[in-house]
Amino acid sequence: MTAVQRVFTVACGFCILLFAAARGEAAEIHAAPAADEVRAQAVRWVAARRPSPDVIRAVGELWSELPAEVTPRQLLDRAIETFALADPETQRFLAECRLRDPGLLPPQAGLLERDGLDEFYTTNLRLFFARHLAQRKMYDEALEQFAAFDPAKSIDPATALFFQAVCEHQLLLKDEGLATIRRLTSDTEAVPPSYSTVATLMQYELEALRPKSLDEVSRLMQDVERRLDLARTGPEVQRKEEQIVAILDEIIEKLEQQAGGGGGGSGSGPPSGGQPGPPSGNQSSSPAAQSGVGGAPAPGDVDPESLRNQGGWGNLPEKEREKAASGIVERYPGHYDAGIENYFRKLAGQRAP
Repeated sequence: MTAVQRVFTVACGFCILLFAAARGEAAEIHAAPAADEVRAQAVRWVAARRPSPDVIRAVGELWSELPAEVTPRQLLDRAIETFALADPETQRFLAECRLRDPGLLPPQAGLLERDGLDEFYTTNLRLFFARHLAQRKMYDEALEQFAAFDPAKSIDPATALFFQAVCEHQLLLKDEGLATIRRLTSDTEAVPPSYSTVATLMQYELEALRPKSLDEVSRLMQDVERRLDLARTGPEVQRKEEQIVAILDEIIEKLEQQAGGGGGGSGSGPPSGGQPGPPSGNQSSSPAAQSGVGGAPAPGDVDPESLRNQGGWGNLPEKEREKAASGIVERYPGHYDAGIENYFRKLAGQRAP
């Protein structure tokens, strides 16, 4: 082997080592801690609070016998019960989360902002709270909690990443959701089959999601309905409603252009004399302006009160609605137009005074 070949071989080997090290740093593996480690952390946390003999006895009984195949989810639940046994404020907070008939507002989590809190406590209680919010379909609030801790430092990283992915999937956060799903399925150990199965389905849906499509419209409608069910009627709901109308306007305009033959039908060009003639039929020189809501104070602004007085949000004139629905039926599956019509009907009922 020549000197040049030896230098080349050494350089290649060095590059391979660097590449392997870089991959090792990038692919951090999330693994749940062992049961004995979780139990030791829980006992230390209780001991630091100088508990009463009754609390010591109750915590000892809770951790005395663990199943041989205890899961991270079971360990998380035991840790949360430990917090409740040793801290009355945590006990009251958990009681609010576990109400059979909770209110429209989530429980206040000010206890997580107290001074001098242990990371073991805050990380896992935030995970419990974020999971609770996600199960109540409060996805925005849940993501705020997920952003406040590192899933890798929790007792149950798989649960943390799974419910974070659920929130991102439901809010159509495509890039964020796909990244979280990859962390769950590729970089996390001992993921329950139920999590991995649902995560795979969410991945397929996010990858197939296309902007300004009827699929996106349907998902946005579902999100608006969810927010209205939670009595959320603020700027975010109005923004999504306007986004839905804008996408539908664009889809309808494309269908109308296709129905006109792409420039070969009547009104699609100048008369035989060569000079542009007046628009005919339903054509408009300013379709964007006409697609707005009548009586709005300015382009793009929506007055909820005026919409309520007009009998419903987003209603098209009868003739235009029939034309749009006809075009959708011809090009898209039949359940889309029915879903859109039902959505507007339901929304109009909720907006009625």
